[in-house]
Amino acid sequence: MSAPLPAIVDAALIGAGPAGCSAASWLAQLGLSVALIERAPRLCAGLEALDFAQDWLLGEPGLRLSQLGGRYAGHLGRQPAVHLRTATELQHLDWSASDGWSLQLHGAEGAQRLQAKSLLLATGLTPRHPGPLYPAQGRGGRVLDALELTARRATLPRGRVLLLGGGDNAVENALYLRAQGHQVTIWSRSDWRAQSHLVQQLEADAAIARRPALPLPSAVEADGESVRVRSKAFGEEAFDHVAVLLGYEPEPSAWLLVADALQRAGVTAPSQPFRDEPRFTPLGLFVAGDASGRQHPCVQTALGDGVVAAKQIEAFLRPLRESQPPPALRRSNRQVIHIAGLRFGANLGVLDFEREGPQPIQVDAEVNLGAQVIVSRDADIGHVLDYRRVRAIIIDECTAEHTDLLEALLGKLCTRLMRLAGVVGVRIKVTKLEIFPDCQVAISAEAGQW
Repeated sequence: MSAPLPAIVDAALIGAGPAGCSAASWLAQLGLSVALIERAPRLCAGLEALDFAQDWLLGEPGLRLSQLGGRYAGHLGRQPAVHLRTATELQHLDWSASDGWSLQLHGAEGAQRLQAKSLLLATGLTPRHPGPLYPAQGRGGRVLDALELTARRATLPRGRVLLLGGGDNAVENALYLRAQGHQVTIWSRSDWRAQSHLVQQLEADAAIARRPALPLPSAVEADGESVRVRSKAFGEEAFDHVAVLLGYEPEPSAWLLVADALQRAGVTAPSQPFRDEPRFTPLGLFVAGDASGRQHPCVQTALGDGVVAAKQIEAFLRPLRESQPPPALRRSNRQVIHIAGLRFGANLGVLDFEREGPQPIQVDAEVNLGAQVIVSRDADIGHVLDYRRVRAIIIDECTAEHTDLLEALLGKLCTRLMRLAGVVGVRIKVTKLEIFPDCQVAISAEAGQW
């Protein structure tokens, strides 16, 4: 039985692939307490099936990713400062401004609770399963996703194989399966997106049936004998196996728990995929590796993301460790900059006299900076949004050129202010002070999150 988890840790990491292991190693060496939670029975389990040579890792030509995963797991297993929990599911999450993250875990050792000052999602990717092409049930081992094909392709009985997809994975598998003696058809809804040398090999092999830039099938149905594929272009066809290789998406289970926890706490949850957004840093919420939906996921980028995330977590925890303000003041759910009663002349209006010169207006603005860390000590102004900049943008946008409609001016102001780093929401009210002798006219607009 493994050593019991401490009651509270500096960082809880969900997912023990390359990104999670990299972040855990760095955090431990930075002197922080770390709990690494993995639902698979082993660290880097996702690399175990990738048992083929590849040359993308600099300095490791021909190394198999399964071997690399074993190295990562062995290295982390020798770091006693990292509290490891494998074969353990994250079942529930809560977040509060005073206590941070509360995790409910369940594994071979039963239910466990863990308190963490910060939370890192490093849960990786899962293959996309479009409904008409990858039935939820009744696949009979004949309709495969990318992971299933990788695990079985070396032992797949020879037959008719249909690959749906046009990227690196689909083309590489088409070449591999053809070399194993299969009858291969590769079908892509767009032109081939794979690397040029793979496409050249594909085009040179006349035995591979190629269907680029064609609508994908309307239905895929498996039974015990074959897979029936229906499409407008080819009618009904039969294959022994169909592999759906239409890319990956961030694994959603942990993110859904995070979103629920934040919603219960009254905080707007991040979108999925959850990217590295500054507005969630004050909540102690971070993401690393393929879970962030990066453009080109791979082992190397995941390792680098783990390092970056570790440094972000260390920076987040530093003021809490150094000054230790009261728990209620460690985080605030929202900070807002208010600009009230700003009066000046604007080039605004459709009437003839309004085109002759600036017209007096008043602007009231609120700029939502989202959740922020509150620390009772001076800070560098470069780390915050300078309200002088907000004021200058409002004046500049209203005076730079003539705008006919007040509604159009509101749109310009919202767009400009929403582009500022860290801004998650904008409220603007513009009042025309002298349009009528007996009243003032104002229009307001709201953009982003509130």
